[in-house]
Amino acid sequence: RSRPYLFVIVAMAERFVGIDLSVCNIVVSASSKDEPSAVAVAVNDVSNRSTPASVGFDGCLRLVGESAETKVTQLPKAVVTSVPAILGSKELARKNYERFGCLYNFSEDGKVGPMQFGTREDLSLEPAAVLAPLLRTLVSYATGKEAVGKPTEDAPQAFELAIGAPDGWTDAELSTVRGAVDILGWKSDMVHVLPYSAALTTAYTQRIGQKLGADEETRTVLFVDIGYSQTSLSVSKFTAPAADAESQDLKVEAFGCSDGKLGTHTFCHSLMGHVNKQIEAKGGEPVALASKRGARLMTALQKSMKELSMLKDTTLALECFFPDESDLKVDFSRALFEDVIKPDMDALVALVNKALDQAGIKAEDVHSVELVGGGMRIPKVQQLLSEMFPSPAEETAEAENGGKVLSKRLRFSLDGASAVANGAAHYAAGRRGLESKWKLAEQTSSLDEAAVSKCREEEEWMVQTNATEEARLAKSNELESYIFEVRSMLSGPDRSLLGAEKTEPLLEEVSRWFEDAQYEEGTTLEMFEEKLSGLKSALQEHGKAYFEKKEKEREARDKMLDEAAEAERQRRHELGMDADKDDRKMAKSERMKLAAKNKEEGNVVFKAGNLEDAAGRYQRALQHINKFFMLDVSPEDKAEANALTLSVQLNLAQVYLKLAAQAEKDQGKDAAEPLYQKVKSATTEALKIDENNVKARFRLASALERLGDLDGAQKEVKMALKVDAENTDLQKLKERLEKLQAAQNAKAKKMYGKMFG
Repeated sequence: RSRPYLFVIVAMAERFVGIDLSVCNIVVSASSKDEPSAVAVAVNDVSNRSTPASVGFDGCLRLVGESAETKVTQLPKAVVTSVPAILGSKELARKNYERFGCLYNFSEDGKVGPMQFGTREDLSLEPAAVLAPLLRTLVSYATGKEAVGKPTEDAPQAFELAIGAPDGWTDAELSTVRGAVDILGWKSDMVHVLPYSAALTTAYTQRIGQKLGADEETRTVLFVDIGYSQTSLSVSKFTAPAADAESQDLKVEAFGCSDGKLGTHTFCHSLMGHVNKQIEAKGGEPVALASKRGARLMTALQKSMKELSMLKDTTLALECFFPDESDLKVDFSRALFEDVIKPDMDALVALVNKALDQAGIKAEDVHSVELVGGGMRIPKVQQLLSEMFPSPAEETAEAENGGKVLSKRLRFSLDGASAVANGAAHYAAGRRGLESKWKLAEQTSSLDEAAVSKCREEEEWMVQTNATEEARLAKSNELESYIFEVRSMLSGPDRSLLGAEKTEPLLEEVSRWFEDAQYEEGTTLEMFEEKLSGLKSALQEHGKAYFEKKEKEREARDKMLDEAAEAERQRRHELGMDADKDDRKMAKSERMKLAAKNKEEGNVVFKAGNLEDAAGRYQRALQHINKFFMLDVSPEDKAEANALTLSVQLNLAQVYLKLAAQAEKDQGKDAAEPLYQKVKSATTEALKIDENNVKARFRLASALERLGDLDGAQKEVKMALKVDAENTDLQKLKERLEKLQAAQNAKAKKMYGKMFG
């Protein structure tokens, strides 16, 4: 395919969105009408640059992306993983379902299900109906949720979308995408699907600015994209226009080919075979890919593979992995890894030769090899490509990889993770390296008119069911938070101002009701609202003096903090210090004093209720400690710094727990999730210093509970109780987690019972 480079702005769209529709993790990039060339990755609802290709169904909640992925181990039958893998023909979808070890139900007629959701106990969905909410959520990361609804005459579609997909896609996959677009009601002429070769060529054309070197008439580039599920190769030829040509834009030609069975998943699967041989040699049963243990092992193997790209050796260790709760431990070396994946590397070499043959060129004609995708950093991949495309004889290579000299023709000029999404976003804006070979607007849908109507009705019902459940759970969380808040008030020094003799019995009554009601499916939004409003009214009635006093204290505290902040600004100004950066050089003792001072300041403002300020001061304490470790420290110095770090990380975790609870109450679970992740990070750092720290494990378990990882939370509680078996807070948390697990198990049992009679 060839054409001159095109530059067109689609004026009717406000946002231009590009999606790399990967089987594992999906990346979204976008730009605006005002700045169409300013393409950037759109982060998801927990601020990650990629989003799992998963859709889950948990009771009355429909989960997409990160929230769905967290439920895989708990509700394996209710989470549709690797959604793009099932978009093709029924035969290919079934093969991919088995290849990736999917655990959800997938019927012989090519439908997802049956599964339980809302009032439906036998819900079965077309693949297009599963893709639809995934696409809606992905686009919303770039446009906002308001922009992804069904367009109307008064509110037309405000975005242009381009989806990057493997070159090997057929009409089956394209018709499923068209079906999903029809379900959503989006305009098919504003949604494009383009091969990875077109997306990468477009991204590269943008990078070089439509210009070749001064002495170049043509440039041939080989793009090697080793993704999770497949490998795509494309040969692109860029030709400079003649000096007297009317258009001075580059002429672009591209030839693409792919191997749908070769990717980083293939490498991990080969490693899994090696692990199973070791397990069998010890008399154990091999791990099945389509199992919870299989999914856990594949995740660990992906991590090991990344580590072997940087290190020559690594160890895979999984605690309580086997049915008897024994651990799995396997040592890997880079040499072993390369031996295990040798057949896969042979397949890669064959694919490269195929791409060159299809383009009608030889290896020496290639100007450069651009590596993208998850496999781009694997040393063996780089070595093989260096051997196939060696540096020009007159040049000397400087980069080395494990003792092997890399060719200077190997390039990493495109961002490996977002290149396809970036190219697709440019394409959506009309900035196209070449036109897609596919036209979605001309593509026949996988669904006829009646099926589209049925799927659209089901989609609207699922959206409404999910929204109702989110509101119910939000009110439940609000009531729970208020119960804890009131309990804290009644245990404080101003207890008498709250009319404790009247409010305390009411609090205990509501608390007992809540302990059971939160697990009952029949507890409605209105019930939670009634209990919450009743408790608040009683507090306002009997505790008027308390709230008046707290308001006066808040005003005085705000005044004090404003004065302290102004004094700090003045001090930094006099020292000539940047507002956010401490550039001073100082002795070790001074660093530790400042770290300790920041910690104490954090404690003061934390007690005063200024949580964000406390978090900031604890973070500054950690910055001082990090700079302290850059100095020449003795074992005694290190012990002192570790003790302070442990204390600060524990305090920081507590701050984030409170901030998360407040965010969950005010803005919902999605807003709180990044804060719970910060609790997880802080406690993990604390446990690196003291693995038996009970506070760290309790706070980590609390965060994991809110993140939906009940297994992880129970594990932390179990380990903490080994250290402090009499800890009442741990015992209460253990009891609550067991209730949640029992409720979840009962829900799953009910669902499976309905499915299988």
